Amino acid sequence: MPGTGLRWGIAGYGDIVRRRALPALLARAETVSCVWGRNPDRARALCAEFGVGRGTGDYAELLDSADVVYVATPVASHLPLAARALRAGLPVLVEKPLGLLTGTDDREAVLGAGATVGVAYYRRLAPALARVRELIEGRAVHSAEVAFRCAFDPAPEDPRHWRTDPAVSGGGVLADAGSHRLDLLVWLLGAPERVTALLGGRFPRGAERVARVRLAWPSGPHAELDLEWAGGRPYDRLALAFDGGRLVLDPLDSGDIRGIVDGIAIEERLPPHPNPHAPLLADFAASVLHGSPPVCPVAEAAVVDDLIARAYAAAA
Repeated sequence: MPGTGLRWGIAGYGDIVRRRALPALLARAETVSCVWGRNPDRARALCAEFGVGRGTGDYAELLDSADVVYVATPVASHLPLAARALRAGLPVLVEKPLGLLTGTDDREAVLGAGATVGVAYYRRLAPALARVRELIEGRAVHSAEVAFRCAFDPAPEDPRHWRTDPAVSGGGVLADAGSHRLDLLVWLLGAPERVTALLGGRFPRGAERVARVRLAWPSGPHAELDLEWAGGRPYDRLALAFDGGRLVLDPLDSGDIRGIVDGIAIEERLPPHPNPHAPLLADFAASVLHGSPPVCPVAEAAVVDDLIARAYAAAA
């Protein structure tokens, strides 16, 4: 597959970059010109491993060598890095959540940037979710249920331990796994009006392991989200009840849709791309080249950050 000719600068060298972003860009024959990180040795080692560009600890060097920037750092640095790229005239794809809860002076620059900023809510590109959106279009939705559990208890030396510190991560399971699922509900149903929440099982630095969130929409629907970082059997499902039927995606990322619509049984399998960042990065490249909105524009991602903030405030 030929590349777009864009030069990609990547801020970050963690798990998402290693497992998803770099493999996706290389599979598309894209040019990765530079990888930036606070530890330049780690950035250089990653570039050597994947045979791309150069690693650096100087963000200005990345900006000088790129046409588009992908920010995949801990959440607290999302806005500062995105704002610097925008001021350099570069479009930016930012990992989720956007980072409005971490409090920086750069939020207005990012929120006002329009289609030149996208946020990495890649499940919007999953064929099964697009099909669900099609099936419920024009129907009154009554309720939605989200249930998520996976084991996550990183030791202090684990590279993922930053996720347990809300000053860095923006929150715990709600901000992390929950942000994706909140985005899907907003994408399917619009922005809710009311938010209530209970949080518990906190890590020593304060991030929550458990979140129970209830959303309500002015038009009548309500949603229950049950999110856990815990041991035991993992699960991840979404269920919707609406006029004429009910649909369930279980597991959420399997591509399996089951239910009933107008008395007709639905059993479809529409699996996602093996690397969900591949369609995400392709979508953003197309947005940059053609001036079209990315799959999740920054204004829509800001709705999710607002819901997370309201849930934390309600729980407090």
